[in-house]
Amino acid sequence: MTVNKRKKPASVNPIKTGQSLGAVLALQGCYRAMPLIHGSQGCSAFPKALLTRHFREPIAVQTSALQEMDVIFDANRNLEEALNIVLSKHRPDIIGIIGTELTDVAGVDYATMLKSYKRERNLRGGLAFSVVLPDFRGSLESGFSGAVEAMIDEMIQQAGHRGSRTVNTRQITLLPGSFLTPADVMELKEMISAFGFEVIAVPDISTSLSGHLLTGFSPLTRGGVPLDSMLQSLQSGLTIAVGASMERPARRLHNALGTPYKVFSGAMGLKASDDLLHFLHQISGEPVPLRYCWQRENLLDSMLDAHFQFAGMSVVTALEPDHLHSVSGWLEELGVEQKALIASYETPVVAGMEREVWIGDMDDAEVLGKDADLWISNSHGMAGAARIGAAFMPAGFPVWNELGAYMSASVGYRGAMDWTNKAGNLLMQREAGHRESSIRHR
Repeated sequence: MTVNKRKKPASVNPIKTGQSLGAVLALQGCYRAMPLIHGSQGCSAFPKALLTRHFREPIAVQTSALQEMDVIFDANRNLEEALNIVLSKHRPDIIGIIGTELTDVAGVDYATMLKSYKRERNLRGGLAFSVVLPDFRGSLESGFSGAVEAMIDEMIQQAGHRGSRTVNTRQITLLPGSFLTPADVMELKEMISAFGFEVIAVPDISTSLSGHLLTGFSPLTRGGVPLDSMLQSLQSGLTIAVGASMERPARRLHNALGTPYKVFSGAMGLKASDDLLHFLHQISGEPVPLRYCWQRENLLDSMLDAHFQFAGMSVVTALEPDHLHSVSGWLEELGVEQKALIASYETPVVAGMEREVWIGDMDDAEVLGKDADLWISNSHGMAGAARIGAAFMPAGFPVWNELGAYMSASVGYRGAMDWTNKAGNLLMQREAGHRESSIRHR
């Protein structure tokens, strides 16, 4: 179908988030990691504030704290000082240097500086990589996949050699996309392991941002996939990527190590869950566990129960590209009218959608989705939904108006059933509100 964009001089209430935030999120899924943002203090304060507000957990991040004069004379001097402090005080297993618009527009070559730094200090035993992520292109999704790709590149350089590795055919590397919650990643790991496979998620936010209680304080990430397991993932016999944006990291493993891969654009809804489970059944030779057969029945029943609420309803959806594609497929199965689909930026998966997609912001969602019954977006769309009188369903990032949103699962039959019930309940509440209001005004 077509991808459109409204002509206007400025973005109003944008959906788009800086790529550096996506890279910081990716590193939160690695054990004892430290994202180091090469930019001003504000460049690290913004991701930290949004991630803390969304996950309600401490977020590990450091900055090279650049000032204007530092950028003009020698920005890498600040980076070297920051690396010295982080390595001497915190000793992280993984350190990721994340570029910002400030350094990338100025042409700062921090990738070469990092190579020299590692060679001069003979750094061994850890993982240190850099990734270029300017804010003027992409969004959270591309920043997340870019950081994972850079991480995999560094792992391959350290330990991966074609032909010399031992392949474990019963081990699968899972590359979850940025739109998946910790509960989603946990559900996917359970689904894959239910067919007898060992699964290593890279990164794994299901064990770092899932709301567990830990004593003491550490400036590094706690939970997530350890470095040993990440290196072990290079022995996997297969890579499963969930989200089209994760195809590049999966292809990197394939090109360097010959690991075959399978990309699922999403795992939400009846068809997407069927496809995933059918694929796992085919490669394992194991029958689909009984609990998923029951969950499929439960989902079908909930769709039948809710069809009165969804009949004749329309929805406006504003999300990151992979998430938009996944949610649109689920809405298609419910039979609701998709009044407008708005993505933060254009990607091949968005361009390949059968429906018309707009690249824009929350203001576009408000204009194009006028008179819609349901609004699905992050919490920044709450005011717009109220103005057009739509029921608001928070999804994506950030969600700060609902407790526990980060532990809400959308993948698999169970996730789709939860979303179906949640959306149906919101429409029922909206209808009840309208009915009460009309009685009051008689």
